[in-house]
Amino acid sequence: MFNLLLFCLVSVLIITPCGYFLIRNNELSINNFSKQLIFGSIIISLLCLLINFILPINKPVSTILLIFPLYFLYKKKSLFFSSKFIFFLIINSFIIFLLVAKSKIFMPDAILYHLQYTSIINDQKIILGLSNLHFRFAHISVMQYFSAFFNNYIFAEKGIVLSSAIIASSVIVNFISQIYNYLKNKKFNFHFFFLFLIFIFIVYKMNRFSEYGNDAPTHFLFFFLISEIIKSLENKDLDFSNNLFLAVFIIMNKLTMAFAILLPFINYKKLSVKNFKSYKVLFIGLFLFLWLIKNILVSGCIAYPEPRLCLSYIPWVDLKTTKEVKTESRAWARGWPDYDGEITYEDYNKNFKLWIQTWYQGHFKNKILSIIAPYIILTLIIYLFFRYGSDKNKKIISKENNKFILLNIVLLFFTFIWILTVPIYRYGYSYLISFISAFFSLQIIKIKLDVIKVSKFINFFIIICFFVFVGKNSLRIFEKNKKEIWPKITFLKKENVKKIELSNISYFESPVMCGYGNSPCTHIRNLQLKSTKILNYKVIIKQKSD
Repeated sequence: MFNLLLFCLVSVLIITPCGYFLIRNNELSINNFSKQLIFGSIIISLLCLLINFILPINKPVSTILLIFPLYFLYKKKSLFFSSKFIFFLIINSFIIFLLVAKSKIFMPDAILYHLQYTSIINDQKIILGLSNLHFRFAHISVMQYFSAFFNNYIFAEKGIVLSSAIIASSVIVNFISQIYNYLKNKKFNFHFFFLFLIFIFIVYKMNRFSEYGNDAPTHFLFFFLISEIIKSLENKDLDFSNNLFLAVFIIMNKLTMAFAILLPFINYKKLSVKNFKSYKVLFIGLFLFLWLIKNILVSGCIAYPEPRLCLSYIPWVDLKTTKEVKTESRAWARGWPDYDGEITYEDYNKNFKLWIQTWYQGHFKNKILSIIAPYIILTLIIYLFFRYGSDKNKKIISKENNKFILLNIVLLFFTFIWILTVPIYRYGYSYLISFISAFFSLQIIKIKLDVIKVSKFINFFIIICFFVFVGKNSLRIFEKNKKEIWPKITFLKKENVKKIELSNISYFESPVMCGYGNSPCTHIRNLQLKSTKILNYKVIIKQKSD
């Protein structure tokens, strides 16, 4: 147990200084350190992506990368060896420990492709046509590069499970610190209530590490992006380049969150030419370009699985499979598993009335509504408490609210597009939750609030949330039948896989999903593949049937 806690502390100590590259703020505050931890995670992920074009992110490489944070630790000793930073380390490490200890990893996606792709990054530089082993390798999250970094000489293979928990803890701590500062100054604005309502949702539905996968970190970062956008709407300061950096990183994690790219532009009146001349914008462009090139190298498509964005002349592109994956994925996202009938995926997608009805009766009622309804009811109760518990029960009309109305409209638009395209809960729930929280926050700030009652109520609620979050995770940790403190990583033994030798590359064929190790690996049997080399890059090509 002490081993895991120590590793949690070291991970925060390593990643936070990297964020100084983007957050050059010497303020000794939890809010500042948590932002540096968030952006440090982004920097490490993108550095690993860059290096993977020429080298695998193996233990020697990832260990050498530690020079980067050590440099900032030394250069900014007064910042990163302060008592405030030590406190930040302890708080973050505790939350990561609570999330990770005796948890399971996200199933089945972890052993299906998350762990295997991380293993490939650790063992290989980019393999051209890798998607021909498994189509899921074509739309992998940048989080796998962050995970791969932790397989170094300090953490070894166990470290790859920490990445998602680090993202989660950094956002949670950031929100808590800001809520605390607002309460301390008795400042109850739109941003405060948005943070408070999102924090309630996190405690209610984002407290289990085993459900994170690549989805939850993306949604955590989307909530954080909205928080930063709201601050730019409320204040004169506009951190456009960092918000744009964050939005691009969110898209690299999950393409269904592509609308995040529009949010930094919502405060367009404050934008000027100088906002686009920052070195940060140059880095954003560079890494977005590298990400798109990586997509083309792996699958032949700029964005998989969209056939119209595939380069048909590239030898490793498989347009037939790409079209099939797009059609099948869209049908499944629209409730296909709940449809009881005989119809092709393509016809199902075209029949709007059929799929929307199937999705509504199945996934919406059984999954989305069962999660969202209690949250809406709780949020409504909180609003009514403020509405009818204030001494002066009247509404405040302010022109300042117009900018928050625009934000609500934008979030509602995002939610509708998500529902009309890929309405699986985990693909876009942060759109909906952000809209609900922003909508009720707007209604609350119209009320003439009783500051003392609000303070007492919020403090009481925060304490309850704290005990719920710590309590639920502690119950799991102290279960006697769970002895292993680290989440179990699924490894495949070499005797359980078949090695397939091609002319320029070998891969493993597994009877079950691959998990970590023996890379590259696929559980798809009897693939008709061939290989070649282009500029010393291994290439996997699917043989065309006659």
